[in-house]
This record gives sequence, structure tokens and C-alpha cells, in this order.
Amino acid sequence: MRIAPEGIWYTVARDETLSSISQKFTGEVRHWSTIGAVNKIENDRTIPIGRIVLIPARLLKPVAASARINSLFGDIRIKDSNGNPVEARVNTQVKEGDTLSTMAESFISLVLEDGSQITLPPESTINLRTLRMTQYLNSPRTRLFLERGRVESSVTPFNKSDSRYEVLSPLAVSGVRGTRFRVQYEDQRVINETTEGKVAVATDVKGKPDTQLVAAGFGTIVANKRVARPVSLLPVPNIQDGYQRQEKLPLQFSLAQAHAQQFLLRVSRDAHGIDNIAEVRVPANEGKGIARIADLPDGQYFLHTNAIDQHGLHGHRQTLPFEVAARPFAPFLMAPDRKFQANSSAAQISVPMQWSISGDIDHYRLQVATDNRFAAPLIDQLVTAGDGMAQQQVGLQVGTYFWRVASIESQSGKQGPFSDARPLTLIQGLPAPTTAIGEKEIHFSWSQTTPEQRFTFQLSAQEDFAKLVHQKETAVPEIAIPRPQSGTYYARIRSIESDGFVGTYSPPQKFVVPMQWQTEHGAPIQSQGQPLGSGF
Repeated sequence: MRIAPEGIWYTVARDETLSSISQKFTGEVRHWSTIGAVNKIENDRTIPIGRIVLIPARLLKPVAASARINSLFGDIRIKDSNGNPVEARVNTQVKEGDTLSTMAESFISLVLEDGSQITLPPESTINLRTLRMTQYLNSPRTRLFLERGRVESSVTPFNKSDSRYEVLSPLAVSGVRGTRFRVQYEDQRVINETTEGKVAVATDVKGKPDTQLVAAGFGTIVANKRVARPVSLLPVPNIQDGYQRQEKLPLQFSLAQAHAQQFLLRVSRDAHGIDNIAEVRVPANEGKGIARIADLPDGQYFLHTNAIDQHGLHGHRQTLPFEVAARPFAPFLMAPDRKFQANSSAAQISVPMQWSISGDIDHYRLQVATDNRFAAPLIDQLVTAGDGMAQQQVGLQVGTYFWRVASIESQSGKQGPFSDARPLTLIQGLPAPTTAIGEKEIHFSWSQTTPEQRFTFQLSAQEDFAKLVHQKETAVPEIAIPRPQSGTYYARIRSIESDGFVGTYSPPQKFVVPMQWQTEHGAPIQSQGQPLGSGF
């Protein structure tokens, strides 16, 4: 016996007839006449011993085949032909008649005995209607029935004439002999897309088949019992640079394709898109869209993206590697905000930088630089956190800076991504106001940095300013107040910038108002042109 693509070449033995040979290889006696016609043998019982006959491949008996679960993710439900549940696990064998369903955010991939791959994305259901192999030739005969959703197939090229691979739906049949294609059934229409080879898409209208041959790079839609003329699939979408390393959650990918109505983004652990773990579809606004994925563990992944046209056809797919490196998470920067003013006029400003504790992390890396790229940080320090909050005092001069913080795992020493850089403008602290005590009033003055600055002036008889004698806002760097009673006083000011930033108060100016004798009308009593006081 010799196995060939066209069938089995068999050497006839003693007492064998075409009937017995037909029964042996096809499982039925009735095919003896077809075998005889192929081999030009008219008499079933007069075959010479040693005669070589061909049993055509199309007549060979099919035997049961199976498919193996190659990968799965999420909520997968499998039922056998009797409706009994089948446990979904990697390497589980599924059989003819089984029905496989994926729930939301779930995937399953199968591998057939000939190496063909089947991928079922979220919210899809297929029935393994036919899952067989031709005996001796081991040529597959596969028929899938797509009940809902989408199925993607990568079919090993056939080298035997009786091999078959078909995807059926309530509206159409898609048949191939080795190719990559996708079929989607929704809203009473079937969408077909061919990415390699050719696919014959057919529907039946009153016994007359309507068929289109869909070549690689084209897609078609079956609706109203008609197969539309194939159209070109959209090119792969462009993706904004920076996707390669994702350091923040949610993950974010910016996509663009001029004619896209939507974008489909899928994440897998392998470059072939078999071990899938996430998928998101987003609308396009003027050909642009942003796809976000809430969370993925740190690691290496592959991104698969398609642009979707106005017909719902998924375009060419591109596959790109990327990395998630978001952990340990960066802390939240608390203080200072975008501006900070010292409470003194010293050249060196002591700035308290504070951030939240990130999880159970107690080690952090603080950087301060004059540019937001941190090409040459002025400060690059390791900080050990206290209870509830991390803080570090740094000395800086007046100017504009950027600062950021990263978390460091204590045991492994792994540093996570830096927080977003926060700009920081340091403003020179105001000096204490100068004081000029007059007979009836006291005049205070100070410097003004910009014409738009406003000020708050405070006067108190207590150094901690717990109780105020006078408070006033002014747009000019000076103020005059009625002379208070004799005693010790404290004066201070703070600036309010045009953008609403309120600075810190200046150091207090301490001064003494001496006692002054007055007439019954409140006028100071003078001697030789000077007011009389307690020292007279």
C-alpha cells in the first residue's frame, strides 16, 4: 500500500474483490463501482492477484479528530454534543459537536491535528460541527459553525484534494484550502476578511449559489442573501511613539488612520496573537483614537492593532512588542505645588518636598533638575520614608525647577517609574517691612517685584500673630496706619501673585511705640519741637 495525495494505491491480494476493498478502505461496499471505474475494472470478482488499484481520496473513510486548547483567558464555557459541561483547561481535547463560548474579556485558541489555529475573541460562540481526518491520508475535514461573534483562522495549507476547512454561519459559508482569514457574524450580516491566500465566500439564493473569491487584503460582507463585491482592507494604523514602554496605568495607545471609523487593539503574550489577554475597541474621531487598557502585570507583551472602516471590515493587522513597567507605583507628589516662597530673603531657600507613601514602599528616589528631561539633575537622593508621608528638605536658589519621585522595592531594590515631573518656581522671600513711627501714624514700606503683586499686611502685639491689631490688603508696597498705643508690636507682609499664588509671610518686624503725652484733644504735647513721652 502506498499513500499519495490522490488516494491509496493498493496491491490486490488473493480472494479480494472490489467490494471487499471498498468495505476495507471506505467503510461501505457501495463504492466498489466507483473504484472500478477509476481503475477501469468492470468485473468485481476477476481482479488479478498483485494488481495495483487506486482508492480515491474522496472515498476514504473519515475518522474522528480532535482539537487541543492551546491557550485561554477569562471565562470560557464548553459543552459537549449532549449539552454537558466540559472543563476548560490548557491541553484539554475538544471534539466534534462541542460548543465553545467566550464571555466578555475572554479568549480561547485551539490547535487542530494538522497545526491549524482557531482563535475565538470575546463574546463569541462556535460549534465544532465537523472535526475529522481522512483515514490513512490524515487530511483534515473541519467545519465550524459561528453562532455569534467572531472567529479567526490560520489554516495550514492543504496538500491533499479531500482536505476541507469551512466556517459556516446562518447566512454564508467561507471555505479555504489553507489561508488566514476572519469571519464575524453580527446584526444579520457576515463579515469576511482575508489576510493570506484566498477564501471562497458563498450564500444560497433559491438554489443558486452566490459566491465571491476574496483574495488576501480584501474583505466582503454577506447581507440580504447576497455576497458584496470585495473591497480593500484598510492599512495598519499608525501608533504614536512612546507606546513601547508603559509606565503608568491605565495603559494608553494613540492610534491614527485617516479612513478609520474605529480601532481594535488586542494584547497577547506571543507575537502570533494566540495567547490573548486583553482587547478594546474605540471610536475614531477624524481618523484618530486613544485606546486604554486598565491594567496588566509588569512584563513583555505584543500589541495587535487594526483600523475598522465604515463597513465594519477590520483592516490589516500590525504586531508590535511593548513592555509594562509600572511597578512599584510612583507616589503622589503633595508639596510644594507649582510655586514656593521662602519666609526669608536668604539666597538659599530651604524647600520641604513631600509625597505620599506608595503601598508598603519606604524607600524613594528624589530628583530635582532645571529641565523636564532631567538630563543633569541638581539633586538625586535616596530617601527613607517616615510614617504616612515622605519628606526631604532641599536647598535651592530662586529659579524654576522640575522635581519627581520614584518608588524602590526594599527587598529587590527594583526602582519603579518616576512620577510625572512637577514644575516648581521658587520666589524670593519678602524681607520684613521697614517702619517709620510718626506723631499720628506709622508708615510701613517694602519692595515690590512685579506691578501685578498685591500684599497682605498684618500688625499684632503678639509675636505669633494670634491676635491682630490691624490687617489690610494693598496693591502698593506701603501702608500707613494710625499710631497705636505705646508698646511692643510686630509687623509682617505676604505677597499675592497675579495668578492667585499666596506667598508666605515675611519675618516679623519688631518695633516699639513709645509713650506719648497728649492734650485733652488727643494732640501730642511738645517741648522744644519734640513730643513729650515717658522719658521726659
